[in-house]
Amino acid sequence: MSKSEIQTDKIPVHKLHEKSSSGILLEYIRDEIVTQNADASLLREVHRDNYYVFLFQEWGEIRGLIDFKEYHVQNVALGCVLPGQVHSLDVVSKWAGWAMCMDAMFIKDEWKEIFETVLISGNSIIVPDSGTQDDLRFGFTLLYRKMQSAGRSSVQHIVSALATAIAGMIAEAYRQHQFSVFNKRLTSITLQFKTLIAVHLKTVKNPAHYASILNISPAYLNEAVKKTTGFPAGYWIQSAAMLEAKRLLFYTDKSVKEVAAELGYDDYSYFTRLFTKLSGIPPTLFRANYRK
Repeated sequence: MSKSEIQTDKIPVHKLHEKSSSGILLEYIRDEIVTQNADASLLREVHRDNYYVFLFQEWGEIRGLIDFKEYHVQNVALGCVLPGQVHSLDVVSKWAGWAMCMDAMFIKDEWKEIFETVLISGNSIIVPDSGTQDDLRFGFTLLYRKMQSAGRSSVQHIVSALATAIAGMIAEAYRQHQFSVFNKRLTSITLQFKTLIAVHLKTVKNPAHYASILNISPAYLNEAVKKTTGFPAGYWIQSAAMLEAKRLLFYTDKSVKEVAAELGYDDYSYFTRLFTKLSGIPPTLFRANYRK
């Protein structure tokens, strides 16, 4: 089942065209004062975006929630949020950093693959090396300066090129940080598998079925996924289903039984046990806790 098929009418979705006609938005935030028209309070709202968000924290402390995984980040850090991910950010102490929003058209396919692998690993936040930190500071500062005079078409081309270059630097930072140790073939299989889960989640829960679509054996699929992520294929099928269940429980008024049926679980009791096992709490308690 694709994400677009799940009823998420209560999920706030921020759309980039409502904020920027160019498909690029750059904000410098210092002590929650934003340099452009966006409202820093929107960061605290649990929402989705239809664009990529790259956050470069220069100093301070921030807490975040990305697809219901909690992050607590101090000092220098780099984060990325992909289109469709449920997230919120809240500044804990005095804070300074850059937030760049980009339409997917500026993200090259090979970079998208790297960022999708972030979803696989669950590590949306990294600490870049000192050289990358310096490059990002320089790049963001230059891009911001050019964006102040982007009325001329020639300058707009420069803005697009600079923003794309920064996205490339960020992709490279993630590639170096997390994935250089992974076999490229195994990573590719894992990415394809995760993509198939998003499409077939409601109807297909068996890893062997996904292996047949990929023309590999179930054993090889499991080996690839486990070596790349640390967990077997079945775990990711269940985790994807439980993540969508959390979204439905949080954002809709469907009963737990209706949520189970929405995700293809005819056995309501099994769904409840599985949710409790993977999430640590029953679905009813999850809804009560997150809706406080």
